[in-house]
Amino acid sequence: MSARQQSVPAANPARWGVVPYITAWSSEVTPPYGLVIRNGRLAYVDESPYDRDQAGVLWARMRISPGVGRPQFKNVHYLRQRLAMRKLLCQVCGTPCGKDAVWMLSAQEYQNAEGPWPAPVLTAHPPLCPNCVERSARMCPHLKGGHVVLRASRFAPAAVSGMLYEATPAGLKQLERATIEYGDPWAPWMRASQVHMRLEEYTVLAPGPLA
Repeated sequence: MSARQQSVPAANPARWGVVPYITAWSSEVTPPYGLVIRNGRLAYVDESPYDRDQAGVLWARMRISPGVGRPQFKNVHYLRQRLAMRKLLCQVCGTPCGKDAVWMLSAQEYQNAEGPWPAPVLTAHPPLCPNCVERSARMCPHLKGGHVVLRASRFAPAAVSGMLYEATPAGLKQLERATIEYGDPWAPWMRASQVHMRLEEYTVLAPGPLA
C-alpha cells in the first residue's frame, strides 16, 4: 500500500450527489488472488505487508479507484473502511475527525448492546465529523428506524468480519462469513473485509449542535 493509497480522497462527481468516502465504486473489483497456508495461517501466494492489519489478520483485496464507474451505495470499500476506523476519518467526507468524532448507530444496533447501560457497543460503522451527522441520518437506509449519536471517550478496534477458511488434508476449505474478536483462535483463518470498533465509554448526545 503506497502513501497515495493510504490517503485516497473522497470522489463525489456532481451527477451522483454525495458519495460517502467508504462507498465502493463499480471499478473497485476484487483482483485475482491465490490463497495458501503459510506459517500455520491463511496467506496470499504473493502477500505483502499491507495485506494484514496491525493485529496480523489477513484482509480481502479490492482495487482502489474512487470516482471511476458507478457508486455502489450498498457496498463498503474494505480499505477505506479500515482506514476510516484506524485514523478516525469521517465515513462521509473522509476528513480526520480527531476529538470531534461522533458515532451514529441504528436504534437496533444500540439496543443490542449487552450489559447494563451504558453497555459497550460494537459497530462496523466508522465515525462521523459533526458536519456530516445530519447528512448521514438522511442518506443511510439502516438508520430509518431511528438512530443514536454517541461521543466515545474510550474505544478500540475489537473484531473483524469476513470469510473464514479451514485447513483440511485436501487443502483450504471456505467456510462462512462471520464476525470474530481479535485474538480468537479462528483469527488466523479469517480473510477480513470490515473492522468493528468497540465503544467502551461514551455519552449519548442530545439533539442539536454537535460541535
